[in-house]
Amino acid sequence: MANELGRTVIHRYMYARSWALGDRKSPLATTPCMIGLEGDCETEVQITPFNATTNNEIPQTLTISANLPLSPPDFEQNSPIYETKIGHVLPPSLDEADAGEAAGHGGLLPISWQRLNHDSSLIDLATEPSIVVLVDAPQLASQQRKLVDALVTIKQRFPGSLIWTPGIGGPDNLAVLVWFGVDIFDLTRSRQCAASNVLLTAAGPRELLTSSSERADLESQLTHWRLAINEVKARLADRTLR
Repeated sequence: MANELGRTVIHRYMYARSWALGDRKSPLATTPCMIGLEGDCETEVQITPFNATTNNEIPQTLTISANLPLSPPDFEQNSPIYETKIGHVLPPSLDEADAGEAAGHGGLLPISWQRLNHDSSLIDLATEPSIVVLVDAPQLASQQRKLVDALVTIKQRFPGSLIWTPGIGGPDNLAVLVWFGVDIFDLTRSRQCAASNVLLTAAGPRELLTSSSERADLESQLTHWRLAINEVKARLADRTLR
């Protein structure tokens, strides 16, 4: 399996990054970007260059594959594929507990609050991962400062890795999460809004306008993602993200 991800920083501002993916001379996609999950509608690969799947085993295995040829050296046919065990993830409130079973290592690195506190192997990994997944991001987001502390720690330890925080991103907080170093986003919140017939916009979730032809399906939700992603990319380029 190809497991190298070509990536080059094209814009940076504090912890925020815009990465060119693939050949630096002719990148095929840039971050921030989306990762497709099972059940998502089809999108252009430049917006969604990755897909993610998990199995039904315990602990789960996470697989991330690229939709584009992003692997060196030729960048023509090789698309990176990563597979790793997520491991047992304890609630972030159990700071002093140790699940006892570490998650996987390699090009795809799953990290939880519990692992940050107990897995000493993270200090001295043989290679820097291409993608770091903060697997308990939704739980950390509900606890004061823990999400920020985890992201800062990950960014300082793995400055060359892309970061994905599953389940918490949206057009309304995209810029803030990018500011703290997040690069990859998913449609989890938008799917929840679509199921409730609510539209997730840059200003947050809202009811549909009864006087218009607005819809809350995933295609409509993606329209707001595209606008938000383009805005953040433009602000990173001219260094006005703050």
